[in-house]
Amino acid sequence: MHFMLVIFVILLCLVLWGFFHANPQGVPATRLVALNVAILAIGAGAGGALGYLLYLDAAVVKAGERGLATYLAIMAGGTTFLVIVAVGGLVRNLAVFPLSKRSPPPPA
Repeated sequence: MHFMLVIFVILLCLVLWGFFHANPQGVPATRLVALNVAILAIGAGAGGALGYLLYLDAAVVKAGERGLATYLAIMAGGTTFLVIVAVGGLVRNLAVFPLSKRSPPPPA
């Protein structure tokens, strides 16, 4: 079980690094920050809600195994967060700020 949490933490770090590292250049900074905050908030809210609901359901079904219910909630909620952030980053870069809407980089 601990090995899976280590893998999850590594994936979390990689997805968050990729999300911020792939910020589009040549777009309004305020809109970019607002969109990034919205994507992260939606991901955290959906992941937290799903994890909490799964925890409640698993804790009732297996009352003596709260540790397993907590583990399942963290993994499911965390995976939801990762998927929303990854998809949100793709939508941000391909639909909201496509290459055609970005200003060209300054000459070197």
